[in-house]
Amino acid sequence: MTRQQLANKGAGSSPKIGAGQPDALSCLPASFASRGGRTPFTTKSLRYSRVLIGQSGRTLVSLPGLSGGLGTYEMPLETLREVFDLSVHDRMLFDRLITLEKFTPEMVREHARAVAVTGVGGVALARAGITGNKDEKAARELGQLTLLYQALRQLGGNDVQDMKREDLLTMDGQIRARKALNRFATSTGLENDSIIDTLGDWSILSAPVGLAIEGCEGPLRHLTFGLQKLAGDVEEWSISEQSDFRFMATRVINAASATKDHALRLLRKIDLWNNELGKVLQDWAKAKEDMQKHIDRLWWVLDGWQELIDLWRSRPQHDRVRQREIVEEIASFAPVLPIEALEKIEYEFWVDVRVNQMLWASELRKLGSGEIDADMVDRLERFRRQSA
Repeated sequence: MTRQQLANKGAGSSPKIGAGQPDALSCLPASFASRGGRTPFTTKSLRYSRVLIGQSGRTLVSLPGLSGGLGTYEMPLETLREVFDLSVHDRMLFDRLITLEKFTPEMVREHARAVAVTGVGGVALARAGITGNKDEKAARELGQLTLLYQALRQLGGNDVQDMKREDLLTMDGQIRARKALNRFATSTGLENDSIIDTLGDWSILSAPVGLAIEGCEGPLRHLTFGLQKLAGDVEEWSISEQSDFRFMATRVINAASATKDHALRLLRKIDLWNNELGKVLQDWAKAKEDMQKHIDRLWWVLDGWQELIDLWRSRPQHDRVRQREIVEEIASFAPVLPIEALEKIEYEFWVDVRVNQMLWASELRKLGSGEIDADMVDRLERFRRQSA
């Protein structure tokens, strides 16, 4: 099958949700946990793999479109080193993941970043990790300062309205801020210095999201708007494309836009807390729990998209053939949202995305010429039988 035929494949009708189609939703993951967390292995055969805890409690790795098959291929994580010829980077990442009892996108990202900065995955990966750590640290520190300043503006009273954010970097400014916030604490029955401590906890908790202020944005906020840009860029790119590739590009645009909408709803809820500092500080225990749930959900919603956005950003500007290959890859492996995150009205849309990408992913693996050979498939089946 040629790439043109691949783009054309799936460009027909998709399963409908309703009478006569009781199993249409079976192509979608039931939950974020069953979808698994994206694992950034560098070994080519393991690209877009995910790690999850299976129903038996065993840690599994899920491989989409493996050996030209539809759906995903699941195998015990501990067999990975025996089946695949892992890069040094992937062996180090494997050694970290195999010790974990649960998996979240934030946790996997933290371990992957720690491996990347060692340089075993190459200069580019190390540089990206080091730069990412540096930028996120700067945004986190500025966000902490800004959150304290917002608290002063909202709760500190008239005595501190003349203060600027930069004043909080001075000893005199910090003393004025502490006195003002302690007055608010006393008036609401809170302990002195408790607000300063709570704001510190708050800034750490919300660091992945940050604030909707330039320089204070966290990685999840950047990623959300990265999805918006991806959708816009691909839409503009597709205008001059043939109908078959426009169909594929449309699936990328729609999936990115729908995921962005889910992420924005969560972001808006998280940002509401920043506008109600007094109420939050008076019931921090409950607010902290609710905020953590929303941030955790945001990690899951956006999991797996950063690599695809980076892939699109790296496209050669004057190589149309390579650009089409990248769109094919994004369309084939774009993360789908699980049933637990969807309203019923969204079911048909995501089934359409998933059915088409299962066809594309399996064919794209075949076109990869040698990523998965017959001997590897035999090894996979042997290990799966042994572990059953």
